[in-house]
Amino acid sequence: MKLLTFLGTGRYHKTTYLWKEQEHTAWYAPVASVSFLKPEQLVVFLTEEAEEKVFPDFRNALPDGLRVETRPVPLGRTETEFWAIFSALLQAVEEGDDIAFDITHGLRSFPYVSLLVAAYLRAMMNVNIQAVLYGAFEVRDTSVTPNRAPMFDLSPMLALLEWATATDRFNRTGDSRYLSSLLREQQKHLARRWQGQQEQLRRLSALGNLAASMDKITQALRLIRPHDTMGLAATLPDYTNNAKPVLAEAAGALPFALLLDKITDTYAPLGLQDSDSSRNQKHALEKERLMIRWYAEREQWVQAAALAREWLVSWVMAHLNISPETSSAERHRVEDFVNSEAEAYLQAKKEKRAFTPIFLRDLPHAETLLSLWKSFTDVRNDILHAGMRDDPKHPNSLIKQIQRALSDIENLPLP
Repeated sequence: MKLLTFLGTGRYHKTTYLWKEQEHTAWYAPVASVSFLKPEQLVVFLTEEAEEKVFPDFRNALPDGLRVETRPVPLGRTETEFWAIFSALLQAVEEGDDIAFDITHGLRSFPYVSLLVAAYLRAMMNVNIQAVLYGAFEVRDTSVTPNRAPMFDLSPMLALLEWATATDRFNRTGDSRYLSSLLREQQKHLARRWQGQQEQLRRLSALGNLAASMDKITQALRLIRPHDTMGLAATLPDYTNNAKPVLAEAAGALPFALLLDKITDTYAPLGLQDSDSSRNQKHALEKERLMIRWYAEREQWVQAAALAREWLVSWVMAHLNISPETSSAERHRVEDFVNSEAEAYLQAKKEKRAFTPIFLRDLPHAETLLSLWKSFTDVRNDILHAGMRDDPKHPNSLIKQIQRALSDIENLPLP
């Protein structure tokens, strides 16, 4: 393992540091961290002044046989110097390293930079962060000499940055898989904490069930499975309610506990039990139209266009009193009717003559439907054929066409 630390030119005090039932007395907190963590290598980041005035005594306090490397860093007086500190930290680490930090000493900005770099390294270089130790000298016990100060491991706080990233992804895209993976980490943490407590361990299934439900909803939405999405979203509130009491006992899950209502508010409106039955045909159309809007708001244009085109078929079937439980062959027959009428409508429009639907004459807003049908069919084919066709549209043009057509869909009356 490689331990990274900082030295500055401030005052140092002989202190007994306490961590995990261990203690070590030293003038410098990183010396105690070396005793606690037993690293193979120590990398010290220090300013030119600290190297001259502090490092010699610091080096003498370290155990023999430890590989020690120094890396110069600036004071951090400008943004450019902060990036220089960031680069120095990156250059000291290799892909897949096991590393730890002691962020007790150095300039005030260094602990902040260290935590951000630690999060970046874990995400981008697949390093294993073993600990981020901080000697809390300011809360030391002054009733004894040397003073005794606790050493805190701040590495769990790195998870807060991960929660922030996962939350941002969820807010922008509706993808909850990254949140559910962090939830499973909390499930594992509680399992270790409650080892041997069978009743407590049984409660953990509530977290696994919630994580699985979130994953399934995300997958159903990404693969455009509206009826699966409706059924899964309808049961989500039960899973969240079951998980809340368990999450209340996991301090590390506080960010997720605060998100539970937001996740429910995002997914639950899409929910509907038995969405493919005849008695729920109108409600299913309402939910699907809401789902189309949901996709568009999150700029998932492929899903929005594909579902909108299928929604038009379902809308026609509902107005013609054709059950959604009918065979796929019957659905294809309706598609053929709509396609035939749309071609006739566009030809009549091109020739500037009146048009009267034959198969769809009893539909409200028939001409709006036929215009939308052509629009969504062209857009869907252009997208799903990856532009491999004559005169493919520019992405911006496709998006604008989808947005205009979705506005018309909103105005189509439900049966």
